[in-house]
Amino acid sequence: MDQDFVKGHGLGNDYIVMVEGRSPKMTEANIRLLCDRNYGIGSDGILLLGKNTSPFGLRIFNPDGSEAEKSGNGLRIFSKFLYEYGYARETSFPIDTAGGRVHSTVILGKEGRVEAVKVEMGSYTFDPAVVGIPGRTGPMVEERLLLEGGTEILGSAVSVGNPHFVFFVDEIDEDFIKEKGRLIENNRIFPKRINTQMVRVTGENEIEIRIWERGAGYTLASGSSSCAAASCAVHLGRVKSPVTVRMPGGTLRIEVGADRALLMEGPVEEVMTGRLSPDIKKRLE
Repeated sequence: MDQDFVKGHGLGNDYIVMVEGRSPKMTEANIRLLCDRNYGIGSDGILLLGKNTSPFGLRIFNPDGSEAEKSGNGLRIFSKFLYEYGYARETSFPIDTAGGRVHSTVILGKEGRVEAVKVEMGSYTFDPAVVGIPGRTGPMVEERLLLEGGTEILGSAVSVGNPHFVFFVDEIDEDFIKEKGRLIENNRIFPKRINTQMVRVTGENEIEIRIWERGAGYTLASGSSSCAAASCAVHLGRVKSPVTVRMPGGTLRIEVGADRALLMEGPVEEVMTGRLSPDIKKRLE
């Protein structure tokens, strides 16, 4: 790789990929600038390659400068990058994230480029200590969450390597999740904040979701959110695995095992490669 960055997207959820040692320092100010769509490259986050031999090391940064444990779309983008830029020699390889080790398998198209990726995402749990709800002895499953202003939402808190609040609706209301997503994310019972999914069941093996991501806001698509929503839907008996998860950005396929193991499969595309100009380098810390 002779560029400063690669940019890719998974169903419209875009990330900048950089290599530690050749990237700017991952300070909050630098991350915010690089992700800014007017003053920087523009993205929903940064994927930083740390350890560049298998198992590969990945750090994930949100556009507000905070660090995330895991990202399904980010893992597909990162997997494509590893294979196409020669870091990964095989089509299957492990990746270490702050949310645990995952295993990726890239799917090649006719021209030898990666068109899709399968990721073994680990397993889901309702354990409140893992989700990040201090002071609880039992899981939060189909309980009422009181929001600032008095709104109550019936939902569940689940971790798939990062934390999620999942609630089911009869009809999708994008204005509602755009308005209430930040209140859920910053609710006092989630001191480390939380991602949110609004879910509508549309078939025996199909759901439709809308997403509010911690540190990013309303998002067109998310792999970990798809895993969380599918996990809750299967666990509560609302659908059967495998689950097709439909989002504004596109569709993912999630397998939810009887042992709570998760397998995600979906498309990925590279958008561009590039170099940072002297002008923006002056503004980076």
